[in-house]
Order: sequence, then structure tokens, then C-alpha cells
Amino acid sequence: MEIKLPLLMPSFSDDRMIEEIKKDFKESCQIYIYKDEDNWKDDEKYNAFSLWVEYGKDNKETLMFDVDLNDLEMFANSLMKSIEMLRRDYSEVIKHKIKNGSPI
Repeated sequence: MEIKLPLLMPSFSDDRMIEEIKKDFKESCQIYIYKDEDNWKDDEKYNAFSLWVEYGKDNKETLMFDVDLNDLEMFANSLMKSIEMLRRDYSEVIKHKIKNGSPI
């Protein structure tokens, strides 16, 4: 299973990053959560979830990280709660932005 999220308008705070990599991130970038139960259930060293950052032309460049199940769940719950609060507290602003074609 893959859950993908396109990333928009990157900015960089690390001066060590070369311009070629910055250009790749500006061209295209996405993260996705990958779930692999087969390796996880059969081997003690595997995590069930990993987070991938893909970037560059056709998203061919990647950074891959294992993700702890408890941390991922806490992150997902916190994110959902934050989205719910934003939608509740700013419903009129969201409607206005949708009418104007602005990003929300």
C-alpha cells in the first residue's frame, strides 16, 4: 500500500544543499508512506511502515526512512485533529479561498 502526498513550493534552510538538488525539489517532490507487512511479520528488524521522499524529474531520486508505528499513528492523529480544527475555525475563510481558486 502506498499513500502519496505531492509537496509544493519547497524552501531550503541548509546552505550545504547544492543548486542541482534544490532544482530537483522545485521540479517535483512528493512523500509517500509505504506499508510492507510481509517483511515486518517475518523479520524482527523491519518496520511495517516507511516514509519515502521522491523528487526530481519523474520523481526518480529518493530518500527513504523507516517509521515507527506508534510515532506514525501519533503524527497522523495530530494532523487529522489539526485539520478538523482549521476547517471548523476557518470555514468561511476556506469557502472564500475555494471561490477564488486560492490554495487552502
